[in-house]
Amino acid sequence: MKIFVFSNFKDDSRRALRELTSLLDEFGFEMLDEYSEEADVLACIGGDGTFLSFVHKCGFPAAPIIGINTGHLGFFQEASPRNLRQTLEYIVKGDYKLQNIRPVQARIITRRGEFMRTGLNEIVIRGPFSHASHYEISIDNTKIQDFSGDGIIISTPVGSTAYNYSLGGSLVSPELEVLQITPIAPMSTNAYRCFRSSILLPSKERITVAGTGRCEGGTVMVSFDGRTHEFGGVLRMEISESDREIHLIRTSSYDHWNKLSSKLL
Repeated sequence: MKIFVFSNFKDDSRRALRELTSLLDEFGFEMLDEYSEEADVLACIGGDGTFLSFVHKCGFPAAPIIGINTGHLGFFQEASPRNLRQTLEYIVKGDYKLQNIRPVQARIITRRGEFMRTGLNEIVIRGPFSHASHYEISIDNTKIQDFSGDGIIISTPVGSTAYNYSLGGSLVSPELEVLQITPIAPMSTNAYRCFRSSILLPSKERITVAGTGRCEGGTVMVSFDGRTHEFGGVLRMEISESDREIHLIRTSSYDHWNKLSSKLL
């Protein structure tokens, strides 16, 4: 069985990597020096930030991923440095299930062309220089809002515990196939009336965001899992569930709500 291991450079991660390397040799795994689609299993040592970096660097890989937590929250991780042997035994025996996660993607249509960006947790849309943003928001070609505020975030169920949660968005079970629109500092005055709570919608529906007023055809800052790109001359953005999918290894003892309660609530 071929495995590729990705790790950050923190001391705890280095120690876990050394122990894991020894165990992989004992269990008969073939370690790859670099990521390859030939890998049967992928392992990521670190926290949630490291995991997101790993997924993006590998282009949202199809092989099952086992996360080993040396960070803080560790929502994506299944194992810890203390139970590496037991985790490998589960993997070798096939005694695990896969949690399938669909990212969210944005198709950004500008005067110069089209661009695609993908986020596992979320995609954030803002104006430049902390200016108030003015957007028309539609769902499946039906206009629902003229939005004014700092911006909006479109999150996946696994991303509901991240930036979305800090904005007052809803926590969503990863079993649900939904996207969530959450406003960032919406204006609610006599001049501007904006939704102030999250909107949950089926993941098969498409969200369209287009600038209005002075934001029409302007510059937009698009962040995906914390990576920010600036786009000029933006005509509209179409956000939908991605066709890509990643697969997290979960053992029989995995309990989403117990992890949520112990880590976040």
